Amino acid sequence: MNDLMIPIRYLHVLSAAIWLGEVVVINFIMIPILTKYDKEGKSEILVNIFPKLFKMASILSAITVITGAILLWFYTKYNFEILLSSRWGLSILIGGLLGLLLTLFHFFLENKLLKLLLPKEANDIEKNHTLVYSRLKIIPRIGLVVITSIFFLMMFAERGI
Repeated sequence: MNDLMIPIRYLHVLSAAIWLGEVVVINFIMIPILTKYDKEGKSEILVNIFPKLFKMASILSAITVITGAILLWFYTKYNFEILLSSRWGLSILIGGLLGLLLTLFHFFLENKLLKLLLPKEANDIEKNHTLVYSRLKIIPRIGLVVITSIFFLMMFAERGI
């Protein structure tokens, strides 16, 4: 392995692991905490904490995808046919596409959630926060399933069964 690829690979694995950890924290700590608060408490947490979590997830997912693309380029040398002709390639292809889709989700759909958290009209705050909270009970769970699947695909690609 090229000496330059080692820190890129470490950065890729580290950012992916932190991203997974963040999704776990959201699912098993943040969402259950939100259920214990009244509307004002939920709104306070949503406005003060979740924008930072969304931004962190977007940054981590972008780092993971960018470093993953660099590693893919390095390992395949532009011969992307290998992705369709081996167990390694199929695992990388499926995991990479899922990671890219999840990253695109972070950059597009989470921006919509952020706009709902900080509406221009004061009378929309309660309605919007209720909507964001209801989506937060579902979206992070789906994200956890997807990112865990990606981890297993990448571990399978690296080491096999």
